Amino acid sequence: MRKLFDKSSITFFIVMLTATINAGCVLSVIEQNENAGRVDKPQETIFTVIDTTDVKNPSIVSSIHLPFHSGLNNNVILSDQYAYVTTETDLLVIDVSNPKQPSYQTSISFPETITKAHVSDDHLIVASKGKFYLVNVSDPHQPELRSQVGLHHSNAITDFDIKDSYLYVKDVNNYIHIYYLVNDSFITMKTVEIEFPSDLVGVKAMGADVEQIVLKSSYPGDYGWAEVAVSTDLLEFNCVHRKVRSNNGHLVFASRRYPCDDITIVLGRDRYQPITWKWLEDYNIEANYLAHLYLTGKKTLPKGIPTDVLYDNRYEVQFVSQDQWTHTIEYEPNQLLGILTDFQIYDNFLYVANSKGFLSILDLDVHKNKRFISATTIQSQQPTSIAVGQNYVYMIATPEEQ
Repeated sequence: MRKLFDKSSITFFIVMLTATINAGCVLSVIEQNENAGRVDKPQETIFTVIDTTDVKNPSIVSSIHLPFHSGLNNNVILSDQYAYVTTETDLLVIDVSNPKQPSYQTSISFPETITKAHVSDDHLIVASKGKFYLVNVSDPHQPELRSQVGLHHSNAITDFDIKDSYLYVKDVNNYIHIYYLVNDSFITMKTVEIEFPSDLVGVKAMGADVEQIVLKSSYPGDYGWAEVAVSTDLLEFNCVHRKVRSNNGHLVFASRRYPCDDITIVLGRDRYQPITWKWLEDYNIEANYLAHLYLTGKKTLPKGIPTDVLYDNRYEVQFVSQDQWTHTIEYEPNQLLGILTDFQIYDNFLYVANSKGFLSILDLDVHKNKRFISATTIQSQQPTSIAVGQNYVYMIATPEEQ
């Protein structure tokens, strides 16, 4: 009997010990799960494709979620059948050969936070705060980091662009560093000081040098505006405007004149009467979108009466018809569309993204008075960058809750 009692005691002790350990493990797992529940959701990037075959009726055709966080300084660019997306620390490759079914392919990580990228043949140049990286994408499924160049430790990159294998890097101290891309590496060419930062409205690429275009005054008749309008190979940065886009004879700036950060359109070189005061057109996206809704949605204006849409600094949209009939509605800037985050030119159209989830399309034809064509709502998304191709717009955004 004693042996049986000892064996039973040992068995009971082992069973209780096992149960206690298992209970502890279960409690540990539960605690971990509870802790995990308290951690913020993994931040992500949404890649969305919008069909713009009919510019008056664009539509979302596909959208994929990527487990990488992107911000306002990141961007998306197109090269052949691939879209390249920069996020906080990664470069993503997405196959868009079928825009209705985009496919994430691969990614390459960087040892620090990166901003945006530009493409040059089989290379991507990716910038961080103080350096830029050269990535070979001759095989998009296996991107390779080939080289990197850093600026002086006291500098920080504010923007950059590339033209004909020449890389132009603007730093925070108002210098432009010029490099030449050859054999998967950068050759330092020269550094140019920006002479009049507060007046610099355009930078023209000239191989191993640049031409600085400055304004002497803000008046539209300033010769600098005419000079920048007829220039080719303008770089996508200057000191006066936060963003600039030049393509197909069109030139568009993010305006600094209005708190809603709208755009300034520099009319094309092929105007019949290129009088100086006609070079510029300040355009308010939100006011004209409200006008678009009013005219096409409510349809309360008299039928058959041509109407021009105007606005003023009191944040009012004013409708003026040929028979002098007028009507005015008030609005609060940035309340509907949010701030302008990116815009791109393709053919004669301007595509504009706003932070509250809108993509607007404007007509840049200098012979047409009606600019605003359409707007698409990207539900629950905050767009940060767009790239435009034939019949499609490719957008990166963050979920609204972020």
